[in-house]
Amino acid sequence: MKRNASLLKLFTVKTFLIFSVPAFSQSFYVSGSAGQNYQDDTSNNGAFTSAFTTGAVTGVNPPLNIPAGSAVSWTTDYDNGNAFNLAVGMIRDNYRFELEYSQTEADVDRHQGVTAAGIDLSAIDAGVLISGNVGDLGVSTAALVAAGQGELETSTLMLNAYYDYKTDSAFTPYVGVGIGTATTDLEFSPSGVGVISDDDNTFVYQLILGASYSFTDKLDAFASYVYRDADEASLNASLLPARFEINNESSLLNVGLKFSF
Repeated sequence: MKRNASLLKLFTVKTFLIFSVPAFSQSFYVSGSAGQNYQDDTSNNGAFTSAFTTGAVTGVNPPLNIPAGSAVSWTTDYDNGNAFNLAVGMIRDNYRFELEYSQTEADVDRHQGVTAAGIDLSAIDAGVLISGNVGDLGVSTAALVAAGQGELETSTLMLNAYYDYKTDSAFTPYVGVGIGTATTDLEFSPSGVGVISDDDNTFVYQLILGASYSFTDKLDAFASYVYRDADEASLNASLLPARFEINNESSLLNVGLKFSF
C-alpha cells in the first residue's frame, strides 16, 4: 500500500505541474458520460476473527467448534450494472490530463460454493451458519445463498492521462491510463439474511481505449472501454465473526460528451 500511495502522490504532483505551466496549445474541458458496468465475479476469501461454534443441524450434531484463523469463503456472480462519470481536464497538444469522479453499481446474481474450515457447506442445512441454532431450518446453505440479493457499489476518484491520435477527420482515437482511490461499498443479503454490509478504501488503476468525434471546436462526443482493477477490499461480516478480502475488477463501456473552453 505504501508503494501504491507513492505512485498516486507522484502522479498527483506531476499532473499539478503540468496544469500549472502555461502552454501555447493549452485548453480545458469538462465531460460527462454514462454506460454499462460489467462487474467481474468476486472470490470472497476470509478468515474467522474469533472462534465460531456452528449451529446444530442434521449431519453436524453436536456442533463444530471452528478456531479463529480458519478459512471461510464463497464466490459471487453479479448482474451488469450502471456507470456514471464526471471529469474536468486540460488539453496540451496530443496529451490530456484529467481528474475524474466515477460511480458504478452491480446487483448480486447469486452466491455459491460456501466453505468453512475446509468443509463444503453447500448440502448442509443453513442453520449451521447460526451459532446457537438447534434444528434444521429446512433449506440448504446452497439454496439460501443462491437467492443472491445485495449490491456492490464502487466510487472512484482518478487522475487520468491520455494520448490523442490526431487524424485528418473529425474522429480521434485515444488511449489512457489512470490511478486513484476506490471506495468499495458491499452488501450481501442472500434470501434477506445480512451477511456483509461494509466498505473500504483502496488503490485503483484503470486502462482506457476510446475514440471521440468533434461536432464543433468546442463539443465532442466520445465512447470508451475501461478496464478497472482495485486492490482487494478488507470487509467485516455481520453474520459470522469473520473478515474478508474481496477483489473488485470490472470492465466499463461508456458514451459521453466533452465541452472544451
